[in-house]
Amino acid sequence: MNYDLVVCGVGGQGVLTIAAVIDRAIHEAGLYLKQSEVHGMAQRGGAVSAFVRISDQPVASDLIAEGTASMVLSVEPMEALRYTQLLRPDGCIVTDITPMENVAIYPKHDALYQVLFSAPRLVAINGTRLAQKAGSIKVQNVVVLGAAASWLPLPSELLEEQLRILFAPKGERIVKANINAFRIGDAASRFSAALLAAGVAPAVIARVVSQTVFEPQAVPQPCVEAWCQRLLRADAAQLAQSLFDANQAVEPETVPAV
Repeated sequence: MNYDLVVCGVGGQGVLTIAAVIDRAIHEAGLYLKQSEVHGMAQRGGAVSAFVRISDQPVASDLIAEGTASMVLSVEPMEALRYTQLLRPDGCIVTDITPMENVAIYPKHDALYQVLFSAPRLVAINGTRLAQKAGSIKVQNVVVLGAAASWLPLPSELLEEQLRILFAPKGERIVKANINAFRIGDAASRFSAALLAAGVAPAVIARVVSQTVFEPQAVPQPCVEAWCQRLLRADAAQLAQSLFDANQAVEPETVPAV
């Protein structure tokens, strides 16, 4: 088993915390890993990344070759696009859609989303909104980690355990917020996967899921089925675009009738 992961974002977004939690879970799972990091510009709001290579055999290099990454896990949408050339053909992108405009030539948001949402395997979430739901805006990165959990070759329980250990010194309130964030992200990812399995277009899924506010548990199956039926209709793309443009929280239990 070989699984190459790119974790990326902007300085201050907790990219290396995500990598640390994953690294600890890999170790607990009895797997091998090698990791490289780029974080020299973190204090200036520059790009931050970590290459995490996971295997059941010793790993020789910490570099990820073009076209070999299984996942790009990003806390910032433009940073997600920066690493797409590393993805393998069946690789996936898991990303927050909240822009961090840290450069003067940051692309227009509409153009950015148009490209990002064209990815065939994408989990797009509003990490800021979901972090607030979890109890703290500071857990945005853990929401994204949760959204990636079901795609990783690791039990989700190991990732949760490492979150508990990492944040235990900060008190139960912080631990609870991080666990809620992780489970909310996981619920978003599993909802997205269910829609994709039902045949809903990826661009439609991205626009709907990124506006949906999840609870820290799976969306009830009747709600999933109702959304699948609604988003397989001829006007699904128009509905998804209107929900995205409105930028208002969508409840999973409330399926638009028109």
